[in-house]
Amino acid sequence: MRVVVRAFARLKEELNADRLVLELPDEATLEELLHRVLGKHRGERIMVAVNKRLLPREELAQVRLKDGDVVDLMPPASGG
Repeated sequence: MRVVVRAFARLKEELNADRLVLELPDEATLEELLHRVLGKHRGERIMVAVNKRLLPREELAQVRLKDGDVVDLMPPASGG
């Protein structure tokens, strides 16, 4: 299956791309995608949305991806 990953803010710079198209095995999980894309950064606080739906951190391991899904990866917002 093919999944699009969009990276925002500093993640875009760290991945050297704002958009990746990944070929994944059928029934791949979001957790597998995060491990593949983020590697060592996987444990950091990163906001994740699938098809524009922001997911709570505790749900990430349970999400099975489908062909055509769009996964957004964003560092947490900060400001003042």
